[in-house]
Amino acid sequence: MNEVGTLSIMESSLTNKDIIVTYVPNTFVTNYEYTIYKDNVVYKNIKVDNSDNSNIKLDKTGEYKISIKATTLKGEYNLDSGIYKIDKEAPTIEVGNYNYTISPGENIDVLKSVKATDNIDGDITKSITTNKDSLNLNSFGTKKLTYTVVDTAGNTATKDININVTYQDYLINFNQVLLIIGLVGLLVFLLVLNRVVSLEKRFVKYTVNPLKDNTKSIFDKISLKLFSFVNRISDSLDRFDYARRSSHKYQKYVDAFSNNGFTAIDFISMKIITSFVLLIASIIIQTLRFRILNIFELVIPMIIGYFILDIIYAYKYHKYRKKIEKDLLQAIIIMNNCFKSGRSITQAIEIVAEQLDGAISDEFKKMSLELSFGLDIEVVFDRFAKRIKLEEAAYLTSSLSVLNKTGGNIIKVFTSIEKTLFNRQKLNLELKSLTGSSRIIMYALTVMPVLFVIVISLINKDYYAPLFTHPLGFIIIGVIAILYVTYIIVVRKIMKVRM
Repeated sequence: MNEVGTLSIMESSLTNKDIIVTYVPNTFVTNYEYTIYKDNVVYKNIKVDNSDNSNIKLDKTGEYKISIKATTLKGEYNLDSGIYKIDKEAPTIEVGNYNYTISPGENIDVLKSVKATDNIDGDITKSITTNKDSLNLNSFGTKKLTYTVVDTAGNTATKDININVTYQDYLINFNQVLLIIGLVGLLVFLLVLNRVVSLEKRFVKYTVNPLKDNTKSIFDKISLKLFSFVNRISDSLDRFDYARRSSHKYQKYVDAFSNNGFTAIDFISMKIITSFVLLIASIIIQTLRFRILNIFELVIPMIIGYFILDIIYAYKYHKYRKKIEKDLLQAIIIMNNCFKSGRSITQAIEIVAEQLDGAISDEFKKMSLELSFGLDIEVVFDRFAKRIKLEEAAYLTSSLSVLNKTGGNIIKVFTSIEKTLFNRQKLNLELKSLTGSSRIIMYALTVMPVLFVIVISLINKDYYAPLFTHPLGFIIIGVIAILYVTYIIVVRKIMKVRM
């Protein structure tokens, strides 16, 4: 070894860096040559006619060996190195699915159909890592999933694919078709049943009931079962003071149009039942789509189910009040004609209940029933005014109270009330006519933002995705919602004309 000289690096382990081997000849060496073998094949052969040092650079992928033949005054000597292994080729990653489209919160196996191979290590699929844990797959938007693998030499390979988090349009499968057919069939059945019940109510007063009839229709059986279930829930809720206090706001619905024995707390029970029915329907639908529900898909149906009845009953109560307000004038006209023909107040109330129909007829039937129980006329009309909460009814009650205490011409008083209410309704119709175009503009401006959002969402589903994927987006949504609600309230206040 001393006759030839030394190599700075005799051999190396596998690396992805360049290897520089320095050959330092002995002082007795006059000239030398070195041969570089790459993968057991001669790669380079260099002759040096002096005894200067040589820096041998190995920078390509492969297995190298250096053989040195040095000439001295004593003769020729050889020096062989060990093996130098260099691997600069990165592994390859094969991804079966270059894009994923999922719903928020859906779990996916990102390593399925993924394979990594290396020229030295072979199959290194088990060494693949991803950044899936750092991605928020519960929010909308396009997420970048990165696959990473490192071989023994330290070469790194990466592969990027996109994960689109959005609501998916699944193909309707056989189970979904059956579910849709079943729901449509149920809807048709309920519509037909409602039609039959309506016809039955119209013709029942012209028919004679049998002396004994114990048979019940399917609709009656379902109603009894539902009513019994609601009663059990109401009994449980009635133990809580908060539920009792919350039920007071539904008392107006009970007074207005509940003729089946429902109490105020039964409305809360119905809201709870509706909430769970929508939750179960959501679970069934998502199960048929082979998806797992996230927290939003669990909470939102329950919230909608809980408050949908408030919207329905508020709308029915609004129609109920409008109907009474419209028919109250007819009731006063009929009562005034009764007084002109010499009828009493009790008889006038009974005639109004028979001649009219709808909500006003039900109210006058209640008044007639209360009079038959011995209540005073003032008390009966006062209860009537408190139930419907109309200024006209309060005015009528006050007039009857004064007449009952001081006396007077009831025909003139009712004629005056009749003219006042007639002029009031006439003025209301004129105001609606004059403000019709403004109201149409208000409704159009109220609906247009919603329609605009729907159309844009249909054209590009991911257009609004940044609003749901970035913290600033939620702030923007909150500001938009506040401005939109404020706009509706202000415009309605401006357009509302008080009489």
